[in-house]
Order: sequence, then C-alpha cells, then structure tokens
Amino acid sequence: MADPATEFEEHDDLMAAEPRTSEAPVTVDVLPFRAARAYQKVSLTESAEEDLMAQYAPLINQLVHRFAPLVRVVVDVDDLRSIACMALLQAAHSFDPQQGVPFEVYARMRLRGAILDEIRKAQPLSRTVYSRRRELEKTIETLRVELNRQPTEDEIAGRLGVTKNSYHILLDDLRPVIFVPIHQMMEGDEEFGAAGHMVEDINQMDPADQTGTREMHVLIRERIQQLPKQHQKVLTLFYYEGLRMKDIAELLGVSESRICQINTEAVLSLRSYLRKKEKV
Repeated sequence: MADPATEFEEHDDLMAAEPRTSEAPVTVDVLPFRAARAYQKVSLTESAEEDLMAQYAPLINQLVHRFAPLVRVVVDVDDLRSIACMALLQAAHSFDPQQGVPFEVYARMRLRGAILDEIRKAQPLSRTVYSRRRELEKTIETLRVELNRQPTEDEIAGRLGVTKNSYHILLDDLRPVIFVPIHQMMEGDEEFGAAGHMVEDINQMDPADQTGTREMHVLIRERIQQLPKQHQKVLTLFYYEGLRMKDIAELLGVSESRICQINTEAVLSLRSYLRKKEKV
C-alpha cells in the first residue's frame, strides 16, 4: 500500500487529490484532449461526443459506483451517469488547454463534483447535522491537544458524555457531510454540496490559490501521519487508491459500516486540525 506522505506529494501538482482506481485503470490518451479542443467555441459534432463518451465511460462508472453507496438514501445510478455525461460535455466546452492543466484532470473534477452534488440533492440535511459535526470536530481537536495524540473512541465518547455505541451512531449520522475531496474539506461548511462539492474551475485558479492548496496538502500529510495506522489505511485506500468502502472492509477484515465510521472520524480529525491551523 502506498505511503500517505508519498501520495500527497504526488498529487500536489494536480491541485486535486484524485484517487487512482484499483480496478481496471482508465487510460487517457490524446483522443479526449483533441476532442476537447475541438469543442471549444464550435458546435459539438456527434462523432466527437461519441469519442469522448466512450473514452470516459469507465471513469464515469467507477465514480458513480464509488460514491452512490456512501449515503443512506437510494440514488438512481442511471441518473447519476446521465448527469456525469452532461458534466463531461460541459467540461469539454469550458476547457482551456492554454492554462496548462491536463483535460483528464479537469474532467475528473467536473465529473466528481456533478455526481456529489446530485447525491447531496437526494439527501438534504438539516443545520443540526452541521452543528453536531462542528461540536465533534472541536471535541476531537481539544482532546488531541490535551493528550498530545489522537484520542481513542472511548475518550471521545467520554468527553461527549455518551456511550461508545452512541458515538458510533453519531459517526453514521455524520457520514454524508464528510465525503468530499480531501483538498476541499475546509470548504462548503454550511451545506453539503455547497462550495465543497461544487467544482472550482481550475482554469480560473490564480497563483495565490495554487500556493494555498499546496500548503494545505502539507498540513494534511502531517496530520495523517499522526493518525492511528488503521485510519491512515482507510484514508489512503479510499481517497488515493480509489477503493470502495466495501473493498476496504474486505481487505481489513471488518464490516463496511465500521470502515465508514473510521473514515468519518479520520476526516473530522483532519478538518478540526486544519481549522485550528487556519486561525493561527
């Protein structure tokens, strides 16, 4: 398994910690790049659309089946595929190769954002959920500072004044508000799917934004290295190796729900750490 630190360093230049799938990799050649250039400021041709769709169909399927099971409502995968296809065409329309960003990177961001935004619409969440998330983040970070290490589940539950089982239920309830690309986890605080899930147009990113993103990657790498080994494995396998939660559960020999709980706690730990660093 790849070292989390190495993974972060590899993805810094892409501005988006995009996972690598453990399934059949999607080979991106010059075809989508040429097709995307052909789309710019000209009418779409049927053949160009078909070329692009065929090239990116495996990636669309991978993203749909990876993110759809993460929430507690049933989402129509066919609808998600259709939305992703539209996002792909829109990405081709807006892509500017002169910005120096590879089309496959830009397209992945647009596809992921469109899928996550549609999932958000299928599961609207109350502000109470976000309030509980912030309370838990604060608790975890306070304990981390006091103990000079990542607190255990028993310690977190004790500080919250609940049982360990109740803490697990809380993690399950918070699951939908933490599935964001790691580099965007400080965005979209108020609503799931707001800034954190709407894809930022990478073509419009100025040098200051790029520097800030790289600095955030450094902080994330440092914090991940402080987490328990199991938390590190889950984050790396899901966000960087592209495994589904079900696959990770089988690999680590625990239930899928348990993997989701570990992921939720790990992401909340990262968020609280980054929030504190932001205020320093």
